[in-house]
Amino acid sequence: MTTYLNYTLNDSLPLNDRSISYGDGLFETLFVENNQVHNFPDHLQRLSRSCLKLNIPFNSAQQVELFDFITNLAASFHDPHVIKVIVSRGAGGRGYLPNSDASPTVIISTSIAPNYSQQSLLGVSLGISSIPSGMNRYLAGMKHLNRLENVMAKGRLTKGCFEDVMLDGNGFLAECIQSNLFWFKNEVLHTPILNQSGVQGTMRSRVLRENTHFPIEIGSYLVGSLMSADEIFITNSLIGVVPITNFIGQSLPIGINTRKIKNIMNY
Repeated sequence: MTTYLNYTLNDSLPLNDRSISYGDGLFETLFVENNQVHNFPDHLQRLSRSCLKLNIPFNSAQQVELFDFITNLAASFHDPHVIKVIVSRGAGGRGYLPNSDASPTVIISTSIAPNYSQQSLLGVSLGISSIPSGMNRYLAGMKHLNRLENVMAKGRLTKGCFEDVMLDGNGFLAECIQSNLFWFKNEVLHTPILNQSGVQGTMRSRVLRENTHFPIEIGSYLVGSLMSADEIFITNSLIGVVPITNFIGQSLPIGINTRKIKNIMNY
């Protein structure tokens, strides 16, 4: 792994950075293939939107600097890579109130991308996590640095499963540990609403925006909706579109509708 701190090779972070004390920041996970960052505009838009909501000063000039650095970095890779970008509020401030002159810290790390081609081709098993997804309508949708529920859920992943579904505190479907959730029922594409919990993934945004084949329903759903689904698939920026072939012991086909979505997304 190679790491950069404010665009300079560095593997050390000041101990008073607010990302350490309070998780005061955001992150993006980018997939680079053929020297191009997949869904780059969506990642930058989500980062910018979330910085604005959290009042982290990250202006257009800083966004251009980030874009140029990552574009040049991606052009240097010979193999598929993952680039992780963290933007913290910066250093300083003993308590919750940040210093008025705090300047954002940009942390970038790169590594060889994992290969999920087999999972994408053959499908995976999905369980249900015993860890609920945190609910906060102000933070919902953002990829902020407070991911303890996901860390705990990953450590308790259902045996034999690639992913687990996380429910919110009211028992409604939210997302999976590291991916978004979709299913088909009677030719209608469904996905949970993320106004209380979960991350608005860039691949999720693409599916909702670029799908022209199926009507879409976004809402609050219980586990029973997923159990009666005709087809299920999950998405994120690294795995693309991956079919679910087993949900809590129930076998499912890799259906024609899921294949159409994969083709639309070029996965």
